[in-house]
Amino acid sequence: TTLISVWSAPCCPFLYVLMPFSCLPVHSEELQVNQTEKLMLVNTGDALQVPDSFPKGPVLWFKGTGPHRELTYNFKGGIFPRVKEIGRTTKAGNTDFSIHISEISLADTGTYYRMKFKEGKPDKEFQPGPGTQVSVITPPSLPVVIGPLERARMGRTVNYSCMSYGGFPKNITLKRFRNGKEISSLQTHIVQMRDSNSYKIASTTEGALTLQDFHSYVSCDGNHLSLHYALQGNADLSKTILVPPNMTIFEHPISKNKVNVTCKAKKFYPHGIQLTWLKNGHVSQTDKTLTPTMSRDGLCAVHSSILVNRTNQGAVLTCQAEQDGRQEAAAKMTFWVSVYLGKSEK
Repeated sequence: TTLISVWSAPCCPFLYVLMPFSCLPVHSEELQVNQTEKLMLVNTGDALQVPDSFPKGPVLWFKGTGPHRELTYNFKGGIFPRVKEIGRTTKAGNTDFSIHISEISLADTGTYYRMKFKEGKPDKEFQPGPGTQVSVITPPSLPVVIGPLERARMGRTVNYSCMSYGGFPKNITLKRFRNGKEISSLQTHIVQMRDSNSYKIASTTEGALTLQDFHSYVSCDGNHLSLHYALQGNADLSKTILVPPNMTIFEHPISKNKVNVTCKAKKFYPHGIQLTWLKNGHVSQTDKTLTPTMSRDGLCAVHSSILVNRTNQGAVLTCQAEQDGRQEAAAKMTFWVSVYLGKSEK
């Protein structure tokens, strides 16, 4: 088996490959058509020339065999927009029935057979060639880096997957980087995609989230013989990390009967946060449009206040923080308001 790679150069839209075929005499009244079996590898968008030589007579080209084979070209006529003849088939004594297929795509992958027919009513199949197997070089898709489906708390180890689809042949490679430094993978799998000749590659790596990851990223480089440079996908680690807030509550007496209670949430990330006040377990006030301040380390702080009437019975106040739309990321603190101010508990 001969492997022939067909590459398209920037200066020419088509590139041709010619493989030798022969017509061999067997007996004085019998000719054997010899379509030398070959494997051809071509790029998408290129042109493919499938050559052959055999005796004069009706000839058709098919892709595949059996009842579901596809007619590729009929030298007697028909509409085949991407196929044209190479040989001078109208010339007496011609034995070159090669064809040229342009605008190759992945759908053109398959084995092509020429079929010699005997003239008759109708023409009858006489002898097929052994076939020319054509595989189409297809570049893989841009790698996609997928992190956790939900934000993870700082310090937790999380997995990142890098995936690329649709490449052929299967020698696709992925390299993983964290802030430009290459990291190893836990596992890498290359599998053939269903109902396709192309392949999917998936690679997984892991790492623990730290404070430095507010400005960090994970990248994945995909390489393939069809590419002149690596394709790269990126994931911003700041979109993965979650830091719950530290909560404090303190009071500011306004008058003899009123107290202003302030709740401060600090050292949290991301900046989106909602603070809700509960009085004796019932929602009293919700602040959704808070504007946090950010420190140099990337963490945020925000505060909310509520005015409380002084009572002899006292009241239990709870300041509850909700992050990233998840209640489980909340932090709470309870404050007693009574005639004896200044008492607080968590």
